[in-house]
Amino acid sequence: MVNSRHILAFFCFVGLQWLPVGQNEANAETIERIAAIAGDDIITLNDVRNDGVMRYLVKGKDLHDIDDSPKRSEELEEIVKELVQAKLIARQAKKNNIYVGDREVDAQLKEMFSRAGQSEESFKAMMAQEGIDWQAYRAYLRSEIEAQFVIRSELAGQVAPAEADVIACAQELAPDAKDGVTVTLRQIIIPEIDADSQAGLAAPMARAFNGVWWNSLDSSMKRYAQGVQEIAARNPDKFVDFVKQFSTGRSAEREGVLGSFSPGDLSKDFSSVFALQKGDVSALIETAAGYHIIRVDDVVHGESSAWKATMDQCREQIAMKESQRLVVSWLNDLMEKNFVSILVNEDLSK
Repeated sequence: MVNSRHILAFFCFVGLQWLPVGQNEANAETIERIAAIAGDDIITLNDVRNDGVMRYLVKGKDLHDIDDSPKRSEELEEIVKELVQAKLIARQAKKNNIYVGDREVDAQLKEMFSRAGQSEESFKAMMAQEGIDWQAYRAYLRSEIEAQFVIRSELAGQVAPAEADVIACAQELAPDAKDGVTVTLRQIIIPEIDADSQAGLAAPMARAFNGVWWNSLDSSMKRYAQGVQEIAARNPDKFVDFVKQFSTGRSAEREGVLGSFSPGDLSKDFSSVFALQKGDVSALIETAAGYHIIRVDDVVHGESSAWKATMDQCREQIAMKESQRLVVSWLNDLMEKNFVSILVNEDLSK
């Protein structure tokens, strides 16, 4: 929890002080010390106080982290560097005629509320609890959105992961996933007889009171399904006709079409179909839904769905790293062109 003591400690650390001008200290005018110079722009310690503290709090860090850090000079300089970059990006946005208004900020906030599962009121309350002024946060968010627009316009089309790098990444993550098979299936389904409708009793009772009859019925249905399977296996080219004659359920309305599948897409009951060739009819497959007879309409050998998913994952990861590298490089070039000087750790009394 950030409180006023934390903020005061931070101000003391960065050397926030007012230099008197004139002889009358009580009524003296003051000027503020300079933290950085970026071309024609000056970053003051007041900017650090107003904007830098905001950026630090948004990162979820406690101000004492700087005060107690063995690298406090570097961390402070990094905050000032962010402010310099924000100034330079704002100048570039103006040059590129990029403007971010309340509408864009509101849209971003709405998305943030949705992701966090919070209302605007609860989000504001959380920010207030952390000592973050709401209007200051909106200004910070606006600058971040503006920065994204500028960077996209400057670096558009430069991120293109090399396919060789993507493949190497995928082979490392999923070495056995590349080769795969996709089968397109069609089925005849013959449902099991419902005990309630046949015996007027719940299934366990039906079996208990008339086990012989029930077993006989089971056997009859299975023999019936096996008979259909034998006919379909002998005449695979007439499979659609057999679907219309024997099959039930939703797939029957689509002439038995189930769709295209790779290993892992179907339950293990159907694993045998991936060993079949185009035009083959499967043996009888029994599930809780009934008896299935499958015909393989097509077989495509190639990259598996798991390999494609891994490739997409690697492509995204590499693109992200490349984007980050380009952004850092572009920002460094921008700072170099504008003759930036970070002075926050200098002895400014001179």
